[in-house]
Amino acid sequence: MNKHFLPANSSQLVPNCLKGLLTENDNLSLLEKEKVIFNNQFDSKKVSLIGGGGSGHEPGWSGLVGTGMLTSAAQGEVFACSNCNNILAAEKVTHSDAGVIFIITNYTGDNLYFGMATQELISRFGDDKVKLLKVADDVAVGRQKGAKVGRRTLAGYTLVSKIMGAASNLGYSIDFIYQIGSCVAKNIASINAGLDHVHIPGHSTEGDYGKLNANQIEIGLGIHNEPGVLKLNFIPTNEELVSVLLKYILDETDVDRGFFNYDEDDEIVLLFNNLGGIPIIEEKGLLFTVVEALETNYNISPSRVYSGPFLTSLNAPIFTISLFNVTKAAGKEFGTTLLFDLLDHPTVASGWARSHYSNPGRSTYKSRIIKDFKGYEEMETSSHVDVRIDQALLKRIIKTSAKNVIDREPDITVWDTKMGDGDCGKTLETGANAVIQALERGAFEDGSVINAIQVVLKIIKEDMGGTLGAILFIFVRGFLNNFEKLIEITDSVNTFTYSEALKKATEVLNKFSTARIGDRTIMDVLVPFVEEFYKTHDIELAISVAQEAAENTRKLTPKLGRATYVGIDDQTEFPPDPGAYGVYEIIRAFQLINH
Repeated sequence: MNKHFLPANSSQLVPNCLKGLLTENDNLSLLEKEKVIFNNQFDSKKVSLIGGGGSGHEPGWSGLVGTGMLTSAAQGEVFACSNCNNILAAEKVTHSDAGVIFIITNYTGDNLYFGMATQELISRFGDDKVKLLKVADDVAVGRQKGAKVGRRTLAGYTLVSKIMGAASNLGYSIDFIYQIGSCVAKNIASINAGLDHVHIPGHSTEGDYGKLNANQIEIGLGIHNEPGVLKLNFIPTNEELVSVLLKYILDETDVDRGFFNYDEDDEIVLLFNNLGGIPIIEEKGLLFTVVEALETNYNISPSRVYSGPFLTSLNAPIFTISLFNVTKAAGKEFGTTLLFDLLDHPTVASGWARSHYSNPGRSTYKSRIIKDFKGYEEMETSSHVDVRIDQALLKRIIKTSAKNVIDREPDITVWDTKMGDGDCGKTLETGANAVIQALERGAFEDGSVINAIQVVLKIIKEDMGGTLGAILFIFVRGFLNNFEKLIEITDSVNTFTYSEALKKATEVLNKFSTARIGDRTIMDVLVPFVEEFYKTHDIELAISVAQEAAENTRKLTPKLGRATYVGIDDQTEFPPDPGAYGVYEIIRAFQLINH
C-alpha cells in the first residue's frame, strides 16, 4: 500500500509522532528541535543507555525509552539516522557520571554518526565512561556476504535493550551492563519474511521501490527495503514458510549462516515481530505456527514468548522471527535466573510487550516539550594541554590545505559523478570554504594546534555531511583525543607524539568503518600516509607515499559505497577515488613544515 495518513505539513510527521508518545506516557519528555525523547524520571547515578536511528521503525527507538529500558533516543527522519549533535543532546539531557552506552544498529549511518558522538564524548569524559554496543542479529546476511559490513540489525535489538535497561535500573556498573549486553547480542538470531517491500511517505509511487509481484514472497529482506536471500514465486502456507525460516536460524550445519548455537536443554526466548503491516489475526496465527514448529521439529519449548510490533518498517507486510538462547548468553558468569529476572523486570517504555500506559490530562504533555535546549556545541570547551607553533606557518598550512581542495574540486566532482553520487567534491569544497572563512575571522591567530583542530572539527561536523564528513570527523577527533592524552603522559611534543596519535586515530576509525586498504576509499591514502610517517617520521616522504597511493586507486575495484553498484565488469581502470584524492590534497599542505 502506498497511501499514508499525513499532516497538512508533511515535515511534521516525525515531530507529531514524538509528541504523541508524550500524551500516552507521563515519564517521557521531548527535546523538540533535536527530536530526542528522554526519560524524565532517569536516575543520573545509573548508567545511561541511548539508542536512536531513522524514524519509521516505531516503537524503535523512542518507544523503547523509559525506566527499565533506554534512557533516551535520538530520532532521525524516516529511514535516516539522527545527526551527531542530536545524539550528543540525547546524552547530555540524560548525562550520568556512571557512564553511557550507545546501543546501535549495524547500518552505515548509525555506525558513523554514533561513532562521531562516541569520539566527542570520549574527549570529554574518557573511554571508560563511554561505550558503544552494536546489535547485528540477521542470519539472512551470511558470513561470506557480510564479511565487510557484518549482519544487519533486526528485532533482536529490542531484547538487548530490555535486558541492558533492566540491569541499568538495578544499578549495575557500565562494564557489567556492556558485558551482559554483548553476550545477549551474540546469542540472538533473526530473519524476516515479507509479502512486499514498503513505500516511504513523500516518495514517488511511480517506478519500482522493490515491490513484489502479487504471487511473490521474499525471505531475508531488511527493514529499509534491502533485498533478501530468496524470492518465491508462490505464496506458501504458514507451516511451509515457517519451516524454511527456522531452518535458516537453527541449521548449525550451514557454514555460512549457522550463527545460532543451542543444545537440547537450553532455555530459549522467542520474539515475534510485526513490522507494521501484518493484521493481528495473521500475526497471532503465525506466532502459534512458529511455537508449534519449534516444539515439534526442534524440541524447543520457548521459556518466554513476546509478540507484537517491536521494530517496524512503516506499514511493511513483513514479520521477524527472533530466537534468543538465554543459556548460552548466561554462560557461567551470569546465570539464566539473572537474565530472566532482567527480562521480567518492569519497564514503563511504551513499546515493550509488558508496558505501563498512563492516561495524563489533556495539557500535561505540553509542559514536557522542551523547545530550546543548550547542547554541547554551545558550551565552552577547553583542553588541559596546548601546543603552539609559529602562527604564520600554521595559518599558511591551513590556507594551503583548503585551497588545494577547492582547486581540485572540479576533478573530484567529475570522478565521483562517474563512480558515485557526485557529491564528494562539493562536500570537500564546502568544508574548505568554511575553513577559509574561519581563517578570515581570525580563528587561527594564536598559533595553537589544539585550538586549530577543534575549529576544524566543528566545521566538519556542522558544514560537511555524508559519509565522508563522518569519517573525517572520527579520524580527526580520534587524533586529537590521543594527541592530548600522549602530551599529558609524556609532558612533551615531538614527531613521535604526532605519529603515535595518527596511528591511534586510524585504529579508532577502524572501529566504525569496515573500509580497509584495497577497498578504494580514503583509507587507501590515509593508512599508507600514517604508516610511513609512523615508521620514518619524515613528513615529505609520507606525503609522497600518499600521492602514489591516491594515484593507485585508479587500479582498484570498488568494494564499498555507491560505487560498488556501478556497471564495472568490463573496466580495468577507473578514475582515482575522489575521497582518497581529496584527502591527499589536504595532506600535501603539510610539506610546508619543512619550507
